[in-house]
Amino acid sequence: APESTLALRYDRAAILDGALWRLLTGQLVHLNWAHCLLNAAGWLVCAALLPDLFARRWFWLEVMIIAAGVGLGLLWLDPQLAYYAGLSGVIYGVLIRGALPSAGRDWRMAVLLLLVVGRLAWQLWVGTDAAQATMIGGAIIVHAHVYGAVMGALLSCCRPALRQ
Repeated sequence: APESTLALRYDRAAILDGALWRLLTGQLVHLNWAHCLLNAAGWLVCAALLPDLFARRWFWLEVMIIAAGVGLGLLWLDPQLAYYAGLSGVIYGVLIRGALPSAGRDWRMAVLLLLVVGRLAWQLWVGTDAAQATMIGGAIIVHAHVYGAVMGALLSCCRPALRQ
């Protein structure tokens, strides 16, 4: 992996040694170009499906809160995980954050919510795609997706406090 990836990825030992920035920066680096392109495509899907969310004044703060939640979730709940890189946990969080508040009145958001939750359930119970793991150059860390989704749901519950 490039030195920049090694210096910025989620590294449990380094975080416990005081490199707390890795809780966030680990989500900005990737295992390889295929991994980066998949995450970029996921981000573009989020932007296309949830333009109103991306236009909100506090959107980037919410993204940082989701990212911190993913990093802290991995730190506290997955002590066996030494390293992590990628944006997918944040992507799941943004999808849930955008879909959940209006899923009861907008069938498209309800379908999006069901698809995201269904994909998470599939990953948890059936497992991840071995071919995709090979393509991205490492294991798919499903718990990062779960922590991101939980953070997106929590932010949705706090929605009145986070209005534009």
